[in-house]
Amino acid sequence: MRSLQIFKIWGIPFKFHPYWFVVFFLFTLSIANQVNQTTSQLFNNKEAWLIGFLTSFFLLGSIISHEIIHTFVSLNQGVKIKKITFYFLGAILQTERDCQNALGNIKIALVRPALCFFTALILLFISSTNQIQNEIVFNIITRVAVLNFFIGILNLIPLGSLDGGNLLKSIIWYFSGSRNQGRYFLNKLTFFLSLCASFFGVIFLFNFNFYYGLTLFILGLFGINASRSESQFFKIEKILKLSTVSELKLKPLRKIELSSNLNEFNNLIKDQKERKNKYFFLTKEGRWEGYIDKKILNSVSIKKWERTFVGDFKKPLEDFYSITSDTELWKAIKKIEKSNEAILLVINSGNIPLGIINRNTIGYYVLSKMGINLPYEITKKIDKNNQYPLGIELPRIIKIMQEKGEI
Repeated sequence: MRSLQIFKIWGIPFKFHPYWFVVFFLFTLSIANQVNQTTSQLFNNKEAWLIGFLTSFFLLGSIISHEIIHTFVSLNQGVKIKKITFYFLGAILQTERDCQNALGNIKIALVRPALCFFTALILLFISSTNQIQNEIVFNIITRVAVLNFFIGILNLIPLGSLDGGNLLKSIIWYFSGSRNQGRYFLNKLTFFLSLCASFFGVIFLFNFNFYYGLTLFILGLFGINASRSESQFFKIEKILKLSTVSELKLKPLRKIELSSNLNEFNNLIKDQKERKNKYFFLTKEGRWEGYIDKKILNSVSIKKWERTFVGDFKKPLEDFYSITSDTELWKAIKKIEKSNEAILLVINSGNIPLGIINRNTIGYYVLSKMGINLPYEITKKIDKNNQYPLGIELPRIIKIMQEKGEI
C-alpha cells in the first residue's frame, strides 16, 4: 500500500503507512476498554473513548516530535535520508547513506530513547504536582508518560534494527575499531534472544496466557528468521567483497574468422550450441579483430551472402562493455547493470579477451559459494532470461553495502 505524505521538513517527506490508521483505531479501542474495565466508576463509556483517542493522539504527537529531532541529529552526523514512514509506535527511515563513524551512530541511536524518557519524566512531573483537577486530563497525561517510558525501554532492547541494537553494535565498533564485529555480535545476540522468546512463548501458550504466549512465540520466530536472513546477507557481502571476476566460470567466446562470408556464418549459427549466442568475435590469424551481432544476416539479402563477409560489419572490441579479470565481484555487478544487455566481456591485463559473463554466471557463483547448487532443469530456464537465480537481488545488496559504507 502507498504511504500518505503528511508534511516535509529539510526536503524529507514524512509519511504515514495506511496500516497506521487501523492500528490507531485498535489502540484507541484497547485503551477505552481498559478504562471501562478498571475505572468504570469514574468514567462513562464516552469519556473512556475520549481518553483512548486523546492518549493515542498525544502519543503520536510525541513520537513525531521525537522523530523530527532524531532526523536533525542524523543529518548532522552525515546521514542522507530519502523519506520517513511512521508505523504508529515508531518510524522507519529510508536512507541513501548511513553515518560512517561509530561515535556518530552512538549519538543517533541514543536520541529517540533519551527523548522518550525525557518526555515521560516531564509528563509524570506535571501529573504529580496536583495542579491538574480534571481526572480525564490527569489520566491522559499519565498514560502518555507511561507509554513513552515503555517505548524508550523497547527501543533500548539490543535487537536487529532497534535503537538498542544499533547502539550495541556502534559501541563495539567504537572500542574494537571493527564495524563488522559489532554487526556479527548483534546478529548472534538477536538469534539467542529470539530463541529464548520462542521458548518462553510456548511455555506461556500452554500454561499461562494463550494470547501473550502466542505473541511472544511469533515475535521470536520473526527474530530467528531475521537473524538467519542477516547471516545470509553477511555471507553474500563477504563473497562480493573478497571475490574477483577471475574466479567465475566464464562463458567461452564464439569465434569466427574475419574472412568468413555470411553463408559460413549462417551455417555456424545453425549449430544448436551457437543459436543462443547473439555476439560472435572475429579473429584473424589468431589475433582478435572485433565482434559482430548475428542480426547482420537480416540486413543482407540471402543472394548476396556468398559475396558478403563478416569483416564488413566488424565493430571494435573497445565498443563492447568489458571488465578486467582482477575486478572485484561487486564492481562487476554494478557495471553489468549499466550495460545494455547485462553482458560483459572479460579481458586480462593485456586487453586479451577471455570470455563472457552475465547475471546467470555471477548468480550461480554466489550460490555455489553459499553451498547451493541448482538442478540443470532450473538453470536451463534461468539462462534464457539472463536474471540472477532464485530472485537473489545482488544489485540491491550492493546498494545497501554502499549505504552502510562497507564498500
